[in-house]
Amino acid sequence: MIFNKTVSIILSGLFFVFLGLLFSAISVMFLKGGLLPIIGLVMFFIFYLITRMFYNYLRNDDIYKNTRERSSDVEGEKYITKGESDPKKLFLVIWLILILILTSVSLWLYSINNALV
Repeated sequence: MIFNKTVSIILSGLFFVFLGLLFSAISVMFLKGGLLPIIGLVMFFIFYLITRMFYNYLRNDDIYKNTRERSSDVEGEKYITKGESDPKKLFLVIWLILILILTSVSLWLYSINNALV
């Protein structure tokens, strides 16, 4: 099962936001000092690479392979998912959306609790 290119880009963006929020939540609680901007830039690059791998996971499976030279999308074809249903991918997408919401709420509540807002 592969996802539409637009849906895959949106889900990858959500995954990137999740990684950023998770790192923010951890760093605001445990890290102090001047190295935080440098660590943040390194983590930004690492998160970018992880997000690219997640995008490739959403766009490829055993049947459909997408590369820069070859696309499994046919001109004029419209779909959200293509191929046999994959429970692992569906679980991962639902988990991503749920955990993104929970991470956002927890960071928001932490900032209110510590009067950072």
